Amino acid sequence: MSKSASWSFPLELTTEILLRLPPESVVRSRYVSKLWSSITTDPYFTNKFETRSSTRPSLLMFFKNKDKLFVFSFPHHNQNSNEPRSFSQHVDCYHMKYPKDCSFPFAESVHGLICFRTSVNRPIIWNPSMRQFIKLTKPGKRWKDIKVFLGYDPIEGKHKVVCMRRGKVSGEYCRVLTLGSAQQSWRTVETNHKHFAYIDCYSRCINGVLYYEALLDDDSDASIIMSFDVRTEKFDMIKLQLHDFWGMMISYEGRLAYLDYYNPMDNGGIKLWILEDKEKHRWSCKHFVTPFGPRLETSYKIDGVTDAGEFILVPLTFLKSFFILYFDPVRNSLRRVEFKGIADENFRFRNGLGNKRLSALYTIPNHVESLVSF
Repeated sequence: MSKSASWSFPLELTTEILLRLPPESVVRSRYVSKLWSSITTDPYFTNKFETRSSTRPSLLMFFKNKDKLFVFSFPHHNQNSNEPRSFSQHVDCYHMKYPKDCSFPFAESVHGLICFRTSVNRPIIWNPSMRQFIKLTKPGKRWKDIKVFLGYDPIEGKHKVVCMRRGKVSGEYCRVLTLGSAQQSWRTVETNHKHFAYIDCYSRCINGVLYYEALLDDDSDASIIMSFDVRTEKFDMIKLQLHDFWGMMISYEGRLAYLDYYNPMDNGGIKLWILEDKEKHRWSCKHFVTPFGPRLETSYKIDGVTDAGEFILVPLTFLKSFFILYFDPVRNSLRRVEFKGIADENFRFRNGLGNKRLSALYTIPNHVESLVSF
């Protein structure tokens, strides 16, 4: 097609075609012409792209091998479709080098981005869709050990990084940085509550509010949840009142919840504590009996919940292909999806994986594609 012919497409059609491209291709298209660059950098385009992506969430899986990160994006299958209970699914995969000093603790995908920290106490942001890592500046020269969280404000469409000293009382202030801001600098924000952020803790951003686990300064046995409104940058405290319970923090039906589960293979079931009223610190409890029984020949772990309300189970170790299980507590049904992301022998040997059994598979549910680039 000639250059002149390419401009004969109506603007609406050109926009629609570009919206269907994967994120990395969208960014490359910006170098084709000034028109395409103008289209794909316009807030209307980026918002529409990410809105469409949010309707197609995926299970992001990755593992480390030497200096490489192997990444697999596995679409969450629609539980209401007519496909069989057990089937194979196409997987998008790639591998890339990652920063050597990057650690991967309990993390979540926050509107397409994932936040970690490095061993030298620099926050680092990863956009899996763009295959890009970016190291942020240190929040404080004297901060020797840090804890970082990532939040997203859906109203203003902004990501914010929250940082505090790890294992120290955060009674007066923390540091906050808005990604993509002109100055890209840290601001001091008062926390209003003296507390310790857990050294290794879960965090979740739900509907513009960031939650993370902590302890009260005056009572080392008092476990609490701290909340941070991403838009107003106000902190608040939530009492757990869950007796002797402690589990995995998740988002369930748009609310903060804690997942406590017995061994899913022995039919012990799944217990879920759901935050019903943040102001009154009121929680409710649900218990689901699982239909697993002795059918599971592999050891599985529950690793989150899809936006559709299905619990996701992944194997603790794997060799080549394996099954991901989705448990629907409402229907009390189980379906299996076969993952074949690393079954190809040439791929395994070419990348030094061989036939050894792999473990430490990181899984992040409900990941959406993002055009955020740094």
